[in-house]
Amino acid sequence: MLTLYDYSLSGNCYKVRLLLSMLRVPYVRVDVDIKKGESRTDEFLNNVSLNGKVPTMVIPYGYEHLKKKTPNDASIDLNATNNSSNIYTESKNGDDDDDNNQSTILSESNAILIYLSQNTSLLPSNPIEHAQVMQWLFWEQYSHEPNIATLRWWISYLDKSQEPEYLDRIVEKQRNGYEALNLMEKHLESRKFLVTDRFTIADVALYAYTHCAEEGNFPKIKAWLKRVEEQPGYIPIND
Repeated sequence: MLTLYDYSLSGNCYKVRLLLSMLRVPYVRVDVDIKKGESRTDEFLNNVSLNGKVPTMVIPYGYEHLKKKTPNDASIDLNATNNSSNIYTESKNGDDDDDNNQSTILSESNAILIYLSQNTSLLPSNPIEHAQVMQWLFWEQYSHEPNIATLRWWISYLDKSQEPEYLDRIVEKQRNGYEALNLMEKHLESRKFLVTDRFTIADVALYAYTHCAEEGNFPKIKAWLKRVEEQPGYIPIND
């Protein structure tokens, strides 16, 4: 079974939990309190993640990502009526006692999303559409998350809003954050979702921190957030 090292307040961790829920993937959740430095201990750095960050996913040896598709399947149908079915499976190849059968450790939230969504409708197989999803994932981590997520962390959890050395930095993050939201608002003027007009992991990635921002002046974003929340398997960040 997959193991997710997780911090409940983190939007990056939340996007992984959200996708796992939508895909009905069983996993073990291990809480790591980054405010207490639990991701920087020798044990964590040596045995879980060298970069000391969450989310980190441990994929056991022999774990089969998705059941093989039948010849008539274009993709896994995530809206199938049989919601009790589990589209994931787990098996061991070869000798379970083989010392070389080591788990794989995967970090970076969007890399985890890509891994989990392989062979599903949430990651298009069309090369252009696939690249467009990648485009949004890269943009989210470079232009969106560093501003909106960092601002949320400083103000809501570290209480830095009144500290003089943070004031100019907060103004800069606010400006860049609004630029990111304005770009999303314009893009969503003629679309229901970010890519191909259907739900993909691009929407999962962008939803995580966008829904924590102030969307009052962004009606298209607000409508998009609602559409994401209507997807099967949706869970809130505090779940």
